Amino acid sequence: MTSYIKSTRVLLAAALLLGAGTAPAALSSAASASAVSASASASASAKTAAPIRIALNGTTLTQTAIAKNNTVLIPLAVLRDALGLKVSYDAKTKAYEITRGKVTVTLKPTEYGTMQVTVDGSTQFSDYEWVNQQGRSYVSVHLLSDVLGYRTAWNNSAKIINLIPLQLNDLKVTAKVLNESAAATDFRIEYPVISGLSDASVQQKINQIFKEHAEAYLQDAKERSKELGLGPQGTKNEFDSYYSLTYNRNGYISFRLLSYEYTGGAHGMSALEGITIRLSDGSQAGLSELLKANPDYLKIIDAKVAANLEKTPGYFGGFTTAGDNPGFYLKDEGIVVFFQLYEYLPYAAGFPEYAIPFSALLPDGSSPFEQQ
Repeated sequence: MTSYIKSTRVLLAAALLLGAGTAPAALSSAASASAVSASASASASAKTAAPIRIALNGTTLTQTAIAKNNTVLIPLAVLRDALGLKVSYDAKTKAYEITRGKVTVTLKPTEYGTMQVTVDGSTQFSDYEWVNQQGRSYVSVHLLSDVLGYRTAWNNSAKIINLIPLQLNDLKVTAKVLNESAAATDFRIEYPVISGLSDASVQQKINQIFKEHAEAYLQDAKERSKELGLGPQGTKNEFDSYYSLTYNRNGYISFRLLSYEYTGGAHGMSALEGITIRLSDGSQAGLSELLKANPDYLKIIDAKVAANLEKTPGYFGGFTTAGDNPGFYLKDEGIVVFFQLYEYLPYAAGFPEYAIPFSALLPDGSSPFEQQ
C-alpha cells in the first residue's frame, strides 16, 4: 500500500461492532450559525466524562452516548431500535450494513480501529472511528449527519444531543466504476448514477453530466500517463477519482469530488471539485443563483475565509477573495467553500474547507431554494 489513497483506506476507515466514528470539523454540520457552533461545542464537551443523553426530535431516549477523541458516539443499537434503521451484520464479509430509505452504508472494521466506509457503492474517506465498550458498540453521530440524512443539535448545559431526521429527495444514487490497468498505471474512477427521478429526461441529463466528467478525466489521465514508467520496486502509478453525496434535499443534490494522482515521489497530489445540480431541470447551480437574495454574499465569504486562514498555522498569506466562482458544495443548511492543496496552506494541512450557513449569507426569511 504505497499510495495515499490505498493507505487512506486503511487509516481513515473505521471499524464497527454495532460501533463508531468521527468526521472532519470542516465538514460537520452547516445547518445554521447556531448548529455550527453547537457542533463545535459538542466536540469540546466530548473531552469531559459527563454522561451524554440522546434525544430523537426532542424526546429523550433511555440510551446514553459516550465521548471519544473530541466527538460524540452513540450506540449502534439506537440506530436500529430508536431510529428504525435497518442494521445487519454479514459474518462472511465481516461488514455491517445500515440502511435508511434509499441510502445504504457499509462499514467494514479494520485492524487499526477504523472502518472502511462505502455509501451505495461509493468509497468514502471520512475518518469515522469505532469503539466497543462493555459489550456495546458505538458510532459517531457524524455518520448520521454526513450520509444518513439527520441533523444534530447539541445542548451543552443539559449534555443532550438531539437527532432530527430530514426529508431526503426521492432518488437513489449508486456508484459506477471505470476500472482500467496499463503496464505502469492503474486507473479507478468512481462516479454517481441517479435513478428514481420521475422525469426520465432530467435523470438522463444528470447522469450524462457525471458520465462525461468521468470519461474526460480518464482520457486525460491516460494521455498524461503514456510516458510514465514503473516506480521504485515496481510501484505502479495511480489515477483515482471518488465522490461523496453531501446534500440530497429541497430539490438539489450536491457532490464533493476528489481526484488523486500518484506518479512517483514522496506523495501523490489530490484535487477537489464541487458539483451542485437542480433536480427540476438537471442544470448545475452556482452560488450566484443560490445566493441571489444577497448581492454582497461574496463579501461575507471572503471575510470568513480570511479570518479562518489568519488563524491557521502555516498560512502562506495572500488571500484577498474567493473570486466570482469559488469551489463549493452544499452541506446541510449551508455551503462549504474550499481551496486546493498548496493554494494557501502547506500540503500537510489538507484542503482548506469552510462551512458557512445560509443564515449568515442570506437575509432573514429568504431561502436559496425559493425558485423550486
